[in-house]
Amino acid sequence: MSDLIDSLTDGLKPVKPLRSRPLWLGALAGLVVAVFYIWFFYGPRPELTALMGGEWPRSHMPVVKPLMFLALGISALLGASGLVRPEGRPKLRYLLPVLIIGAIVFGALLVEFQHDGWNSTMANLSDGVLICYMTILCGGMAGLVVLWRLWLRRSATSHPVSLGALSGLATASLMAAAYALHCQGDAPVYLLLVYGMAVAILTGIAALLGGKLLRW
Repeated sequence: MSDLIDSLTDGLKPVKPLRSRPLWLGALAGLVVAVFYIWFFYGPRPELTALMGGEWPRSHMPVVKPLMFLALGISALLGASGLVRPEGRPKLRYLLPVLIIGAIVFGALLVEFQHDGWNSTMANLSDGVLICYMTILCGGMAGLVVLWRLWLRRSATSHPVSLGALSGLATASLMAAAYALHCQGDAPVYLLLVYGMAVAILTGIAALLGGKLLRW
């Protein structure tokens, strides 16, 4: 029996544990690339240009919106980094930013709808919807592909669907944070139905792919 075991294990090499540092460095590099792309090809929104000159915008949204999606991306990355090993378990705290921000935006949408009515509320979806939606979705998908090639495919998770979903949420949110530097759509309906829809769709796609490709 011992000879059989020795023959089966002959030539095996220990596998180094998957580290989280490359994930964070890769995410930072991807975010920097996305920010440069948006900044130089799309251009920053005027309030940010004025802010760089020392003038704080009248609305906090030019600053809050990118930070909001950045927080979502970081939280999702934390969740993903905890699921790459078999002993990793999904934890609710990594979804708290999604729940909190979603509740705030949805509550603001209800207030706006009650105050302005359906037509005025939906009028905020007239400008830049398609380019915003496609940029976040395609940019997030590109980030997900890079994440898969460099890190995800070496994982050994016990929760492939959750790992896939958190990875998609992370890349889509970081792309949304970059695009928010250009986009002037700050209305709750815009955040929910354009930004939120793009992020949610990529999260769902990544969850389905994770369930198929991250099993071991």
